[in-house]
Amino acid sequence: MDKAALRRDFLLKRMNLTENEASSKNDLICRNLIQSSTLSGDETIHIFLPQINKKEIDTWNIINALQTLFTGIRIAAPFVIPKTKEMQHYILDVQTRLISNQWGIPEPDPQTSKPVQVQKIDVIYIPLLAFDEHGYRVGYGGGYYDRFLDKCRADAVKTGLSFFEPVSKIDDINPYDIRMDSCITPEKTWIW
Repeated sequence: MDKAALRRDFLLKRMNLTENEASSKNDLICRNLIQSSTLSGDETIHIFLPQINKKEIDTWNIINALQTLFTGIRIAAPFVIPKTKEMQHYILDVQTRLISNQWGIPEPDPQTSKPVQVQKIDVIYIPLLAFDEHGYRVGYGGGYYDRFLDKCRADAVKTGLSFFEPVSKIDDINPYDIRMDSCITPEKTWIW
């Protein structure tokens, strides 16, 4: 299937999850992430904040678990620069003031938050709608994460988070698509 069809099908599939199904899948993803973690506790982690009206994975569970287990960890979240396809990144902690962007996604307020340089990020947890057995993902189509991932260090670990298992192949992968290192689902962790 191509990206447009996968985007449409998996967004519908996600929106059709009941609250109980989504909650259970969120808990399993968090558990699998912690169990498969190779973190030392000294990393800078980048994680997206959930778009609730699109039933995205509730990353707050993951953030809370990481902050509890690893007191030295630094967590960063993205801020979409208005009228661009670029993101800036800011520390997410108890002092971070969140604002809502045009899509209803919470973001750190760039006026009051501490910036994080892309080259300082060690692990990136990536949003997606679908992914394939080769490690490629389908997002919402804006290209924000592909641009961001292209700027990250080569050794930064790129991990997708998905409610669903992979499709066999995304038909229209292009040279700008960046392959993930792993993807965590409720059932397992896929590694490439």
